[in-house]
Amino acid sequence: MPANHVHIITMGGTIDKDYPCLTSGYAFEFGDESAATRILNAHPNLGVSFTSTSICKKDSLEITGDERLLLYREICKVLKEVSPSSNHARIVVTHGTDTMVETAQYIQKHLGDHCASIAFTGATKPERFIDSDASFNVGMAVGATSICSPGSVVICMNGNIVPAESCVREEESGLFIQKRN
Repeated sequence: MPANHVHIITMGGTIDKDYPCLTSGYAFEFGDESAATRILNAHPNLGVSFTSTSICKKDSLEITGDERLLLYREICKVLKEVSPSSNHARIVVTHGTDTMVETAQYIQKHLGDHCASIAFTGATKPERFIDSDASFNVGMAVGATSICSPGSVVICMNGNIVPAESCVREEESGLFIQKRN
């Protein structure tokens, strides 16, 4: 894959939630197309190409070790496909915000040394909402993969890029910030 190719891996979460198909339904459900795919397809002048793979369509509070293992395996598959000329993979993982940090830290711990820039992102409101932060966060995550060093795993939320190993979610504001010592 060329250096300007981004692998999008989706896990579900609020970003991918959609209005219910049933007229009597109140709960959101997951649609067929991921939010990241809709966002990136809406911008014809992107300087990147992308592919998208879905691991699961779950609220992040329902994600288990099994789904994290599937994500890890998908990332390993992407890494095996890295071309010698680019020597670097760009991966964006969309994920629910409640357990995003835990999943990112799991991936960092299990991958060890690797040749990818991996950015986790999500949204506080579904991408279908006019006031969603989804487009902003996805765009930021795609951009982060072009500047973060190979071997990095970061969280891209709220206008911040935070290394996964030092990221926490502030309880009061819900913002993703760097852990204070």
